[in-house]
Amino acid sequence: MNFLSLAKGFVGKEVEVLTPNDLVAGTLLSVGDTTLVLKVPPIIYGPQTDTALIPLQAVEFIRVVAS
Repeated sequence: MNFLSLAKGFVGKEVEVLTPNDLVAGTLLSVGDTTLVLKVPPIIYGPQTDTALIPLQAVEFIRVVAS
């Protein structure tokens, strides 16, 4: 099993994605060949969008948040 197939198993779940500069928390919407797409809470002083695109090369790990 490679990283892409493992990450695709987390689609629809609450996850935390660690990158070298940030920790992004949200619902994993999709996994592409080069990016992860997460639905994130609105950012007060950020862009007016509720999605975050994270390049796969920047992902250090993905943690599923248990409820």
